[in-house]
Amino acid sequence: MSNSKYSVLFMRDDRDVTRYRVSPFWLKMFIFVQVFLLLCAAGGIFMGVRGVKRNVDLRTENKSLEQRLVDAEVRLERLGNMEKILQSYDPAELQSLLAAATSELEREKEGNAVDLNRIFTRVDTQLVSVENLQARVSSRKMTVSFDLNNLQSARAAAGQATIALVKKDGGTQMAKTNASDLAFQIQRFKRMQTTFSLPDGVEQKDVFGLRLEIKGSDGEVVFAETYPLYHILA
Repeated sequence: MSNSKYSVLFMRDDRDVTRYRVSPFWLKMFIFVQVFLLLCAAGGIFMGVRGVKRNVDLRTENKSLEQRLVDAEVRLERLGNMEKILQSYDPAELQSLLAAATSELEREKEGNAVDLNRIFTRVDTQLVSVENLQARVSSRKMTVSFDLNNLQSARAAAGQATIALVKKDGGTQMAKTNASDLAFQIQRFKRMQTTFSLPDGVEQKDVFGLRLEIKGSDGEVVFAETYPLYHILA
């Protein structure tokens, strides 16, 4: 009985019956192999689905980290710009300005707070650049000139520049300039110059620096920087 075998018959219409004798061991082995392959396939499908889900989770986490990195780079760039600005200022002048700003902040409830971001934050969208900015003071007249360069090669740059006086007490005051002097529409380069009178009650010794803002044709600020007066006096 131990030597018994199973007979397997293969019958086709166009051939004689083919008979094979298979031992129980090989028949069991065949069934075992089929079950094993089925389990392997099920395990592969499970691991594949799990891998896809893990990959989606990693992509989501990666996008989140990339966004956090971009935000951190923006904050770092702003801090770097602020550091460069502060390092370029005369310590005595800067101390005077910050002392005035602190005093104004203490009176915030009275509506006289100083916005240091508005005074010091540098804006540069790489659309235009400013070079060779100079200021000359004669009596109560101030003349400001600078080179304005168009960094766009594809089209002309157009817009308006404005100048504000940054006072040593932390306040700012717009200069009453001729708008046509600071309007521009350039393909590559333009020398800008304007002359204006110091506001009533403001002397040269009261002025810490100039805040220059360049606005595009849409009114958005494309360039802004604060220049200490002792750096640009001609």
